[in-house]
Amino acid sequence: MTRQRQRYSRMHGRLPGERGVVLILAIFAVVFLSVLAVGISSAVRVELRASHTSLERMQGLFLAEAGIREARAILLYDNPKIDTLQDAWGPDAPQPLDLPREFGAGYYRVRVDDACGRININKADLDTLFRLTGDLQVAQAIVAWREPMLGQDDAYYATLGQPYAPRHAPFQTLGELLLVRGVTPDMFFGKGATPGLVDLCAVEGIAENTDANGSMRIGLNEFRNWGEFPEFQKSVMTKLGATLTMYDANEIFNGWSRLTSSGLPGYSSLAELATVAGLSYDKIINAIDHLTIDPGIQVAGLVNVNTARPEVIAALPGGSMALGAAIAARRKQAPFATLGEFAEFLLSQPNGPDVFARMIDHVNLKSSSFIVEVMGYPPTERGFRTLRAVLRRTPDDVYVIHQSEEDWLLPPPAEQTALVGRK
Repeated sequence: MTRQRQRYSRMHGRLPGERGVVLILAIFAVVFLSVLAVGISSAVRVELRASHTSLERMQGLFLAEAGIREARAILLYDNPKIDTLQDAWGPDAPQPLDLPREFGAGYYRVRVDDACGRININKADLDTLFRLTGDLQVAQAIVAWREPMLGQDDAYYATLGQPYAPRHAPFQTLGELLLVRGVTPDMFFGKGATPGLVDLCAVEGIAENTDANGSMRIGLNEFRNWGEFPEFQKSVMTKLGATLTMYDANEIFNGWSRLTSSGLPGYSSLAELATVAGLSYDKIINAIDHLTIDPGIQVAGLVNVNTARPEVIAALPGGSMALGAAIAARRKQAPFATLGEFAEFLLSQPNGPDVFARMIDHVNLKSSSFIVEVMGYPPTERGFRTLRAVLRRTPDDVYVIHQSEEDWLLPPPAEQTALVGRK
């Protein structure tokens, strides 16, 4: 048998069984190489897809950053004397920033909101928060969250499935409100046509304490200097001489003296001007834009009535939805140019003197704080990026004090849906 196999091998080179083994090995080798090639190809495709996605997201981020820079530039050159919805940054501007703005092969959209057109949750008192939320317990929980001392809600937070402690310091972001006891997603995000706290609140709202001419206001309690410093008298009459007489200014000083002699620290409200002898409401209307209770260079927590929603106006002391709607209708005709104009408007409303007395210390016409949301769309319109920033404006610069990346799309402008949704 062995001799036959050797003879066959010499004649044909391979035995039949051996040739079959080689064929099977060759087939296995081809299959293995094919599977390996497919695997490598799939891995390469995944890596390429990941690289494209990363590139698109980076492009979206750079486009969003470009939108932040444009918003800063527009705010820097905007008229700082008053801020209105018709300004270049506002939604009612002739060329709204919310329109798609091409940049290279991609584009971005910018939305700017006046932080002073919202309720400052770090400054609002309990009554304002109650009117804003409609729930006294939630309002109390918000106040307790930001207060430095421990509150009755601390034990509640400690018993949660994932316990945490209240900040006991000012809110850093609006998202913190979702951690506060009683704040529901519907209350925070809104439901249907009802806006939520995220649309009505801000964690800061700062404005320059200046009149419509850009000059520093005079503190009412600075009138303690009236009798001793002729320089102060001269500066007051330079600013108010067209509105008030020396007698009027002297009576403001006498009013301050009476308050302090009764144990009070002095004037506590601009509305107390109505108690000064000889000061009619006409004189108050003309003088009030130049006066202030807070003598600081900046004021925090005042609401800009030229930009606030009616729901924000309704939450202010003396406010209501009817008054908010009336203010919105009035500023569509022309924004309030001075605090005196707004005071005159309040006094013309039903129960005007009472509404004026309760609201006038909580409002302003300008802002130094703005909330900016920007979406950057790369050329493929995949991998969009959304940035949200809080900007602070000074006379010389506009800078970012907080910036974060968000996960949601900006809703398209109603009249620009076709442009934004081009996919």
